[in-house]
Amino acid sequence: MPEAARLIRVSKRLFQPDAALVSELLDYRQAHGADDVMKRYNAFLLDPGLGPAVYLSVDGRIVWDDDGWGVTATRADALASILAGAKKTRIHALLNLLPPRPTDSLDCSNCRATGWFDAQGQLQDIHGQRFSLVCMTCAGLGWTAPSVDLGESVLEATTEPDER
Repeated sequence: MPEAARLIRVSKRLFQPDAALVSELLDYRQAHGADDVMKRYNAFLLDPGLGPAVYLSVDGRIVWDDDGWGVTATRADALASILAGAKKTRIHALLNLLPPRPTDSLDCSNCRATGWFDAQGQLQDIHGQRFSLVCMTCAGLGWTAPSVDLGESVLEATTEPDER
């Protein structure tokens, strides 16, 4: 079976990082270093992941380093990336990028409106420590709404890592 190609997937502009958030992200990047994707897309690593590495660009796009993971680049993937990034970087201002809760929303029953799936405490690492994952039913929002299509594709471009 041939090895899957490494592709960079870039979303449409979904978010509007303000100057204070960009400054905090720049400080974080300076402290932790920048890889080729960060440099090429003027982006910040949100999640090195158990899947594809995920970045947020200064202009509000999500960038996925899809090294055979099969990223679909949906609105849910983008929103979950922001939530995971806030947890992994501890930059809580990222949460301000999430959409406001619409009036037609309902609490997510899968995560009990927390945005995090923990299988009622059953998810544990090899040391017995409990952990949770971003809820993919609500993309970490804690709610679902008919007016927010989480399955919508937000993909704008797919490129090879060394394309310029």
